[in-house]
Amino acid sequence: MKNKKPFNPNDFDVSITVKDVVERFPLLLENNYKKVSLNAELTKLNYEIASREYEDKKFELIDDYYHLDVDYIV
Repeated sequence: MKNKKPFNPNDFDVSITVKDVVERFPLLLENNYKKVSLNAELTKLNYEIASREYEDKKFELIDDYYHLDVDYIV
């Protein structure tokens, strides 16, 4: 008999950050995020900011947002 382990949703948790998305879409580096909403730009690419600490148009450079978690929009 095969040992079944209980379902753990964390086994499938894949963390994606803004930095990961920028590596796939380097065109994001071109914007001034004090003037353009990062979340709006990510939404166009089927991503959204998942971090509660995100503040829209706070920083000019996307580098300052690199640590924030992002979810894929299904």
